[in-house]
Amino acid sequence: MFNVFQSSGLRACFNHTDNEISERQFVNDVNEVSAKLSTLKRASSVVLYSTDTYTFAVSLFALSLSECTVVLPPNGQPATLNALLKQTPYFIGDSEIVTNLEADFLDISALSKQSDFVSVEKLKWPEEGTIVFYTSGSSGKAKPIVKTWQVINKELNTLINSYTLIDEPVFIASVSHQHIYGLLFRLLWPLSTGHVVNTELLHYPEHIATKLKSLKKVVFVSSPAQLKRLCIDNVLVDEKTHLQWIFSSGGPLLDDDAVSLYTQLNKPVTQVFGSTETGGIAYRQVTSLDKISFWQPFSGIKVWAKNDQRLVLSSPLVHDKNYPLDDRGEVFQNGQFRLLGRFDRIIKLEEKRLSLDELEQHLCTSEWVSEAKVIALPGERLIVGAIIVLTQKGQMFFNSDGKLATNNLLKAHTLVRFERICTPKKWRFVEQLPYNSQAKLNLKALECLFEKID
Repeated sequence: MFNVFQSSGLRACFNHTDNEISERQFVNDVNEVSAKLSTLKRASSVVLYSTDTYTFAVSLFALSLSECTVVLPPNGQPATLNALLKQTPYFIGDSEIVTNLEADFLDISALSKQSDFVSVEKLKWPEEGTIVFYTSGSSGKAKPIVKTWQVINKELNTLINSYTLIDEPVFIASVSHQHIYGLLFRLLWPLSTGHVVNTELLHYPEHIATKLKSLKKVVFVSSPAQLKRLCIDNVLVDEKTHLQWIFSSGGPLLDDDAVSLYTQLNKPVTQVFGSTETGGIAYRQVTSLDKISFWQPFSGIKVWAKNDQRLVLSSPLVHDKNYPLDDRGEVFQNGQFRLLGRFDRIIKLEEKRLSLDELEQHLCTSEWVSEAKVIALPGERLIVGAIIVLTQKGQMFFNSDGKLATNNLLKAHTLVRFERICTPKKWRFVEQLPYNSQAKLNLKALECLFEKID
């Protein structure tokens, strides 16, 4: 389907710590790792974890071309890796991580090169084999999602056909390559189209701004949490003409934040809706609060709604042709749709039906609230807890009048729309919401905020 390279081998395919790495060097390095893998049995499972995008890319291609099953942990925590290495004895990746692991495994990174391995001059794009992703979902418990290279390549074709790249942009990112969104958008897409991958993970807006100054055109792959922080004090304004595309996925980007970024950068954020299980489903760009921006399904994908508003998916990326989503929505005649919240976030409080998504959205309409997350707290009776990030005005009130007064202020705001039984009974105020390495919130991290007795 793809060749890894489209040119003669003179052009750099990676920008690594301000040094260009040529296509030829990439081929040589893949050959070097492939030689180490030559003694492995076909279809062996190997855990791959590396924070360095170039090292990761070399290992990924070597493993895939050696017909190994690649297992991608969601993070590099010892407990996570130890659990996976109890299922397979092979690991490749960051050497500094190895010393913290307790499981019995074979560190492929440290093996000597096999002298009888025959190297190749030009790599072929992987078409066989599988990658196993782990996603935390809303429960916080990681579950494996198996994706074949055939499916991954179908999604790559969708990206290539959906978004036009001009002036040879460099891909930069603030999301990890260990997850499906980062893997596709920041690594495989540019490699499959002959563009340059910047290997640095840009955590801070200042680092992004510095990178933009040195690059003519950029595709920026980010997440809602990171973009929200950016729009508060946008240091990219002076370099905005260098931005060709801005992508966001992994969770909802608030319309207010999307509009702020569009106003500041004169470039819309392209939001992508989907999941590890489904792949990309639809996209949209929000440029005004006066007009609702609906989701446009990617080519070949159809979405419809059942009578209870549950969305159903038909996609070439999913085996089930009537795949039920955990999202509620309204679908229009032109195929576009709008999201109305998730099914798994509807609870009953003393027979009252409550959408936690709707409660969060209402809290965010307060001038005191910057972000809100509400969760169900089990006990003698089910109640709702709210985690709030205050606006500057709200923080000033909190500092002067205290937590109880702020609680009462927000309770009054929720009572404008919701019955008293549905209002939060516990409140926590934080500087920022606890996002994980996938730029998502998980239930366990939120529940820990309520372990202290009020």
